[in-house]
Amino acid sequence: MAHVQQQILEGVQAALAAAGTDAGARVFLDRLDPLQPNELPALLVEEAPAGETVVPNTVNGLEQRAYTVLVTAVVSHRTEYGAQARELGLQVEKVLGIPAFAVPKAGRARIVASRMTLAGEGDRAMAAREQAWQFTYFTRRGAPDIAS
Repeated sequence: MAHVQQQILEGVQAALAAAGTDAGARVFLDRLDPLQPNELPALLVEEAPAGETVVPNTVNGLEQRAYTVLVTAVVSHRTEYGAQARELGLQVEKVLGIPAFAVPKAGRARIVASRMTLAGEGDRAMAAREQAWQFTYFTRRGAPDIAS
C-alpha cells in the first residue's frame, strides 16, 4: 500500500476530477510542466511547502500527522479572471470541505489558507487561486501507509 501522503494526493485528485467542476477532468497531480492556455481552467494538486508534521504520541504507539496539500485553481487571464479563479476555488471547497469527504478518513480535511496569484503575459497570462488544505490522521510507528 502507498504512503498515506500519496493516498491523500490521489484521493484529492480523484474527487476533484469526478466532481464536475469547471476544470472537468483537468486535475493534475505533481505537475512540473507549465500549463498551456488550451488546458485551462485546471486544478493542480501537490504537496504544499509546509509538507507534513509528525507529533510522536506514546499512547498505543500512534503518531499524529498533519499533511498540507496545495490545490491551485488556474484560469486564463480575462476580464473576470479574479472572479473565475475564486469561483473555481469555491467549487474545490464544496468538494473537499464537506465533513463526509473521506480522505484519508471522513472529516479530516480543512482549508487553512488561500491566496490569489497572477502569472504570465499576453495569451499565456493566468490567474490562480491557491488553497492550502490540511489533512490530519494517525499512523502507528513503522506503518505510515495505514491511517487510523
